[in-house]
Amino acid sequence: MNKIFSILLFIFFLGTTSTSLAGKKGTVALGAKLSTPQLLSVSASIYPYHLWLVQFEPGIGGGKVNVGIGGNWHYTIGAAVKFSILQTWGFPIGGVAQNQTYVGGEMELMWQGVNMSFGLYSHVSGSDANRDMIVSAGLGIGF
Repeated sequence: MNKIFSILLFIFFLGTTSTSLAGKKGTVALGAKLSTPQLLSVSASIYPYHLWLVQFEPGIGGGKVNVGIGGNWHYTIGAAVKFSILQTWGFPIGGVAQNQTYVGGEMELMWQGVNMSFGLYSHVSGSDANRDMIVSAGLGIGF
């Protein structure tokens, strides 16, 4: 548990000191999140164009690739709307099985370095016929 806290603290420190205006072309933002079904994940948001983002979010219970618009101002306030592909593996939580693929959308809000996310996903691949739709919710640090 101490190692996890140290990693989260390092990511928060790196994220808050490396970019004061994430969302501007060429910037990168880092974060860490507790969410369903991924459990614990880290993220890297890359901004190839102003406000457009590509985000990679691998976690213990799965991983996401997000594309959307968003940004933040000096890690004080931020928002994003993202199209996402979610793949489960390892130990997903929320009654979701391993090796499932979902496609959906997600919204993320950030205040003072703390972010909250909410997403709705549709099942597109895998053998879990009982989960046509899933909801993802998360709380984290960084962006």
